[in-house]
Amino acid sequence: MAESYQPFDPKKIPSDVIISGGTASNIKKYQGSNLVNIYSSDIATPNENRLLQDFEGFTADYRKSLSQKLKAAGYYRGDVTGKPTLKLQEAYFDAYIDLSDANRGRLSAYAGDPNQAYNVQLDNLETFLTKQDTGGGDGDGGFNVIQQQRKYSPDTIEATIDKVFRDLTGSGASKAQIAKYTKNIQKQLADPKNLAQTEYKDMGGGVQRQIVTEAAFTPESYLIEEVSKGDPAKASSVMGFYEVFNKFIGRG
Repeated sequence: MAESYQPFDPKKIPSDVIISGGTASNIKKYQGSNLVNIYSSDIATPNENRLLQDFEGFTADYRKSLSQKLKAAGYYRGDVTGKPTLKLQEAYFDAYIDLSDANRGRLSAYAGDPNQAYNVQLDNLETFLTKQDTGGGDGDGGFNVIQQQRKYSPDTIEATIDKVFRDLTGSGASKAQIAKYTKNIQKQLADPKNLAQTEYKDMGGGVQRQIVTEAAFTPESYLIEEVSKGDPAKASSVMGFYEVFNKFIGRG
């Protein structure tokens, strides 16, 4: 750890820099007959490109362990996986942003007075996620979750099935196909892992963060994938149309 006789000023760390761990201290020691402040700091500040490189370079086993920890801490919704999925990557970055905010707050609180003795050990991602683990019952770092299940009337589901069939095959869906896909859609809509949710997370210091996660399932995308099996180009074309349409009507 490099020593410096200059006070460490956390305000000099740019606001957009991620603080991912490290230490900062002000220890009073005698040099001869004089009591002096010896400042020391070793603060880790990786940029987003470095974090992305690390994420992509993780082994599948480590990434699987990370996804479990992010899920337990309320950042990740989905299956525990060793794959570098976009959803897992977003949760990874979200956790780092919160970690950085927490570390910045600790530095500001302890290292604000250059004459006050302090020894600050900052959290890294592992220790931070452990503290945020919602499996504990002490209420620290906890959050409330509100899940939203979208309901569709049978007529709406039937119309959606028929429209996707017409867009992809040129003809409407049969009664048997409507019955089959209606049952599958209703099952998927009720699956807890597919529900939209809003989390209200206690960040400490009287701050509460609202985290909104969109529903992981939509009837249109499910039907397009099912009906267009074997023709990915057509599926991509139709999916693009639905995305534009949903944004136009305020659903995307």
